[in-house]
Amino acid sequence: MLVRTLDEIRGTSREVFAENNNWASARLLLKDDNMGFSLHETTIFANTQTLIWYKHHLEAVYCIEGEGEVETLDDGKVYPIHPGTMYALDNHDRHALRAFSRMRLVCVFTPALAGREVHLPDGSYPLAEESPCSR
Repeated sequence: MLVRTLDEIRGTSREVFAENNNWASARLLLKDDNMGFSLHETTIFANTQTLIWYKHHLEAVYCIEGEGEVETLDDGKVYPIHPGTMYALDNHDRHALRAFSRMRLVCVFTPALAGREVHLPDGSYPLAEESPCSR
């Protein structure tokens, strides 16, 4: 069984900060944990916008704190985000995530992230070398 706390992750290589200071991600489960997905608690800082395109990953996001919105860039649709809202980027959607206040999000990625990924210039994460789940 794997058990981790946010306190154990803070200040370690599992705590990743965006180069533009828009977000911080506590990476609770990663590829090496062999679960087939990664699980993160991500803080999006107030009054920021992040352009994202997970062309190699699918992501589900659940908001537990804060207010903001996500806009799908191909069609311009805007969706409000507040505690209790889930959104899933099931079509590798290019999107803009805007935080009106500090937001805490629980995020699941497949395939799993390896650990230290930050967004590339196009808004994507690099694709880690694939390996089958061993559990």
